[in-house]
Parts: sequence; C-alpha cells; structure tokens
Amino acid sequence: MTDAVGQILSQVSSLTQQERAELAYALVCSLGPIESDDDVAAAWDEELNRRLDQVLRNEVEGIPAEQVFEKLRRRQS
Repeated sequence: MTDAVGQILSQVSSLTQQERAELAYALVCSLGPIESDDDVAAAWDEELNRRLDQVLRNEVEGIPAEQVFEKLRRRQS
C-alpha cells in the first residue's frame, strides 16, 4: 500500500457509514466501465438456463430468499 492510500484510509475512518458508502460508489464508478468477457457471459447464460430448466421440471426445490439471506447473515456474524 502506498503512503497516499494509507493516508486516505486513515481519513476515511472518521467518515459516517453513509459517507463511506458514497465514497466507495464514487471510487468504483471512477474505474470506468468493466469490460465483459463474452465467453464468461455465455457460460453464465447457459448455467442460468440449465438451472431454470431444472426448477421448471421440478427436479430441484428452490430455497426461499429469506432463508438464504438469513444463512448469509449468520455466516457474517
């Protein structure tokens, strides 16, 4: 980590959560558009379609979103 980044990070700790969120958003936006890999996008489309077909054919049972989010919250605690 450079000295400049270290100085910025020490200043960030005094910001409110909302201010840090706004800063994080501005930093991500400053990176510009993210180039997409067409092969990766195609692979995800194929996987999503495969999973949707499984759900529609009742081959798998979905998990309610609230259960999934609760499990994630417990992992973060």
